[in-house]
Amino acid sequence: MPTLLKPLPASEVRDRYLRFFEERGHKRLPSDSLVPSNDPTLLFTGAGMNQFKESFLGKGNLPWKRVTTSQKCLRVPDLENVGRTPRHHTFFEMLGNFSFGDYFKRECIRWEWDFFTEALGFDRDRLWVTVYLDDDEAFSIWNKEIGLPAERIYRFGEKENFWPAEAPSKGPNGPCGPCSELYWDMKPGGAPPARTTADGSPLKAMPDERFLEVGNCVFTQFDRRDGGVLQPLPQKNIDVGLGLERIVAVLQGAPNNFETDLFWPYLRELERRSNRKYETASRDGIRMRRIADHLRAVTFCISDGARPSNEGRGYVVRKILRRACRDLYDLGITEPALHEMSALVVSSMGGEYPELGRNAAAVASFLRGEEERFREVYVRGSDHLEELFERAKGTQQIAGDAAFHLHDTLGFPIDLIEQIAQERGFAVDLDGFEKAMEDQRERARAGSSMAKEIFVEGPASMLKTRGAAPTQFTGYADSESAYASPGRLVVDGARVVGVVVDGKLVGEAQAGAEGRDVEVILDRTPFYAEGGGQVGDRGVIEGASARLSVSQTSRIEQYAFHRARLERGALREGELVRASVDGELRLSTERHHTATHLLHLALKTILGTHVNQAGSHVAPDRLRFDFTHPQRLTPEQIRAIEDFVNERVLRAQPVSKREMTMEEAKASGAVMLFGEKYGDRVRVLGACDSTELCGGTHVGNTGNIGIFKILSEASAAAGIRRIEAVCGPLVVQALREQESLLDEIAKELKAPAPSAVEKVKQLRAELKAAKDAKAKASAMDPAQARDLLQKSLHPIADGSAAVAVLPGVAPEDLRGLIDAARKQAPDSAWILFAPAEDQVPFVVSLFGAPAKRLKAGDLAKAIGPKIGGGGGGRPDFAQGQGKNPAGLQEAVSAARALLGLPPQ
Repeated sequence: MPTLLKPLPASEVRDRYLRFFEERGHKRLPSDSLVPSNDPTLLFTGAGMNQFKESFLGKGNLPWKRVTTSQKCLRVPDLENVGRTPRHHTFFEMLGNFSFGDYFKRECIRWEWDFFTEALGFDRDRLWVTVYLDDDEAFSIWNKEIGLPAERIYRFGEKENFWPAEAPSKGPNGPCGPCSELYWDMKPGGAPPARTTADGSPLKAMPDERFLEVGNCVFTQFDRRDGGVLQPLPQKNIDVGLGLERIVAVLQGAPNNFETDLFWPYLRELERRSNRKYETASRDGIRMRRIADHLRAVTFCISDGARPSNEGRGYVVRKILRRACRDLYDLGITEPALHEMSALVVSSMGGEYPELGRNAAAVASFLRGEEERFREVYVRGSDHLEELFERAKGTQQIAGDAAFHLHDTLGFPIDLIEQIAQERGFAVDLDGFEKAMEDQRERARAGSSMAKEIFVEGPASMLKTRGAAPTQFTGYADSESAYASPGRLVVDGARVVGVVVDGKLVGEAQAGAEGRDVEVILDRTPFYAEGGGQVGDRGVIEGASARLSVSQTSRIEQYAFHRARLERGALREGELVRASVDGELRLSTERHHTATHLLHLALKTILGTHVNQAGSHVAPDRLRFDFTHPQRLTPEQIRAIEDFVNERVLRAQPVSKREMTMEEAKASGAVMLFGEKYGDRVRVLGACDSTELCGGTHVGNTGNIGIFKILSEASAAAGIRRIEAVCGPLVVQALREQESLLDEIAKELKAPAPSAVEKVKQLRAELKAAKDAKAKASAMDPAQARDLLQKSLHPIADGSAAVAVLPGVAPEDLRGLIDAARKQAPDSAWILFAPAEDQVPFVVSLFGAPAKRLKAGDLAKAIGPKIGGGGGGRPDFAQGQGKNPAGLQEAVSAARALLGLPPQ
């Protein structure tokens, strides 16, 4: 390989790119979140242009025509290839420069070329280019102005060199354009690829075994119309995307994207933890690369607020995380490790993405909990596989969709399913598995790749097109005196700028005889739009003839949408209305919101600084607060937290609200919340000694909270605790409900309320004594049990077997009884039940010849359901338990049949 100027570290490559375009008039902006901030059609941000969709449409409010970013991206359609191929990733960084109606092809091509050849020192003779089939302008710029020989410029069709791919023939309608891609020649010196294939058809793409794509320039110059008509756009845009991982691999002479300084810290740590050496071509090498990729992905996702769950983007995060956990197991790392390794992501990338450092503790807590849960799931997966074998008896083939379900939901590797199946004499329907896998990929592509309808206009976008100004919110009280202002809850003369019916803007809506559901957009509103954990306001909008009951207020882009029932009359765009918030509900919500801030401070003070907010819900009827903490709170801690909050409530101090720049907020020490997105200017709320960034509404004085009471504390997820609480009059209501419940309990106990606890203790003691007496009367002594076992032993085809019921025998003593009895029967099978009052434990044990024919775990799984429970275990010993003693006789009959004994 020819020597490049310098094998630059990744951080230097990123910085050189951003500085290069800053010097050419571009504004450097931070990466958008992986959770798209302005595009509900996407699960994850998958390209640098996502956050600039409105600017590409000419509707954005950015003050800059030129922008450059390093964007966090996540794509999952090719999840199976990660670690196996040199270039596939889930998480990656896309370097981008964008022009919104400013420069076009000439500047774009020149600057991309100069960046690679001058800023990075790429060998000019190893760069090749592709252009769209009939894009003569781009071809000419590359050939005549850059000086690239024609033999190193290839023309391809709309599938390879148009964005969106195949848009001219297949759509969708909307902005589109040709693109030009830059390739690095990984095997220089060879002849140019033939432009036709062996069968005479034209070459459709650059051969990927030789050429590595390092950049793509999209020239958005057309508006695609029905019939494939490409109408020139009045505003032509530039959208450039370069893959940082690929560029770094080229500069560092790496054979793949992983053997660079972006990934070596993770690979070295995995070597240390597993005591195995990383080798490119080995199976362990694949596992290590996959873990490194997935660790970066889940760390960034959770930091940006995409928490592991069973639906939506949370499902994708959990799926990626469990694949990494499975690979750790296969490397012999059985203890949780990802939560500790996430610190490597923070240390290596926290400089460019400071949110990683702010959220490090919360991320580690989530990862630790998920890893511990995976250990349970992985064991459970083995039990599920046993069930598949049971269902497949007769066909001796595991169904493809069943294998995929086990693989997809529990992270059980297909090769392990195949291996275990082969050992047991079963096959796996791999064609069915692959079909289910492809169906899943299609669903993933629909959620994580660029949505085809990305430029389709919804009501908010159409309002922008019309030039409607953002909704002005008038509901804040920025001082204690302003809190009592009636204008905070009521606006007279608000103008209707939009009426939406069935998802479409209409000029007018009529209530009709039964009323109609609508959404209303006003130029200014006292209604708070849901956000930051606070629910949207409810209330009433009244016009000349219309009355609307508002049930929810939400924000779509820059507009507040009031979801309402048009109860009477007609509402017309342009008319003036009176908008009134339900003041009682708002005040209750504000009590809970300010109390949430005090609760957060109390948790950090009493439990420790490891506590971070992991979610909240602030409503009129209660507050819910999720936070990182590894264990249940003690009653003493709960009381201390309540006292901490109520002491600050009783201080009755004014609550301050100040607007400032983000830098000023950071300098003030204000807390920034996990998963929240902030702009350049932020609102800082001060309540006693709590200071947090918050855009919600709050009481004017802590005394307005009244009183604070925790209703419950429980687990919300692995490593996450949840507190539910109420404030003000709702505390009195809750206390009265508890008082009524206590009075009812005392009445049933026939004891005064102060003596209820003592009465319960007395009754429990009496009940225990009665149970012990009954158990003693029915219990079988050891001599009786041994005698019954010998009498229960009967011959079967390959030895002898016993099924016995031993009332009152402790479950832990059953195995000892079998060990003593089997000395007289070396080839034997035993199933023993030890019923108690409300449960039936049992054991299965096999020795000698029966152990070769039967499997104890299978027998336990078959018997358990008969008594309302389950069972499982090893091939020679298993155990189980049921909660339905009434099914004991059926279980005994099933056990005898399974062992080959005649019915009793």
